[in-house]
Amino acid sequence: MKQKLLRMSPLVLALLLGLLFVGPVLAQSPDADVDFFAVQPANGHPYTVGDHITLRLEVRHPANSTVDLPNLDPEWGDFEVVNQTGQDTVTNNDGTAITRKDYVVSLFAPGSYQTPPLVVTHHVPGAAQPEELGAPVIPLKIDSVLIEGDTELRDLKAQADLPVPPLWPLFVAGVVALAAVIGGGYLAGQWAYNRWWRKIPAELFPQPVIDTRPPEVIALTELERIETLNLPAQQRFKDHYSLVTDCLRDYIERRYQIPALEQTTQELQNAFRFSAVPGTITGVFLDMFYSSDLVKFARYRPNTDDAYQLVPRARQIVASTTPPPEPTPVAPAATEAPRDL
Repeated sequence: MKQKLLRMSPLVLALLLGLLFVGPVLAQSPDADVDFFAVQPANGHPYTVGDHITLRLEVRHPANSTVDLPNLDPEWGDFEVVNQTGQDTVTNNDGTAITRKDYVVSLFAPGSYQTPPLVVTHHVPGAAQPEELGAPVIPLKIDSVLIEGDTELRDLKAQADLPVPPLWPLFVAGVVALAAVIGGGYLAGQWAYNRWWRKIPAELFPQPVIDTRPPEVIALTELERIETLNLPAQQRFKDHYSLVTDCLRDYIERRYQIPALEQTTQELQNAFRFSAVPGTITGVFLDMFYSSDLVKFARYRPNTDDAYQLVPRARQIVASTTPPPEPTPVAPAATEAPRDL
């Protein structure tokens, strides 16, 4: 055996010695490893509708290679991307590096979800083409903000506390602006009155149009018009729900003298508390308004059959809140005067 080794050419011996030293180095060369996970909140509470969820994408790769982490669109599958950071790379002492990026996403309906496919590009020095690596899929469970046993609807999130700036500059500016408006309006009014109105007879001025029909007649007529538009068939759910709820808010103004068109659903709920409207009636209105707000403001896509049932539900609410007609008074029968014999 020793004689065979001695007979080997110096070139062969050099190759064997090179493999002895290079082999362990190649065996220790790390491959790119992709990790994708949700950063758990500090309070440990489960995720609910509207929460901001941080998803972290990390890639461990050789220090002499680079990776490209993708940028997500605002609409990423079922997720809404609220924010995303730039990618950051940290080099380790063991010849590896970690490149990471955070994505802040949100979901607006309870249920079970999983993240769409995510591809990372790994650029290896000397390679003809970069390699593409798939990120793991993250399962997420979203709970409703309503707790079992709740009897009162609540906001998705509490109002944020913002620092209050000093108010005196706004007060001074408001006084100056109000004085300018009042002075300008007075002068313009005087000029217009002297220029035109004194010369025009009062009967020629347009009179405001007042709809004297009962509130239920106005509401039912508008609901019939909305139904003929057939908006659910055109997938215009937001327009359909907005028209129906605006019709009911106008009905509330005419029936109960509450300015419902200028108020949010939460403000309307507070106004109902200080009114004489029974709680059973306010609950029916608020239930429809809160469920419609999900379609109008939270991008919730309803079932087409549910959208078609919205107008019949509104008709039923109008019918149930319409007072019965007053009975017509019956004139007493005329008595015949006695005849003289």
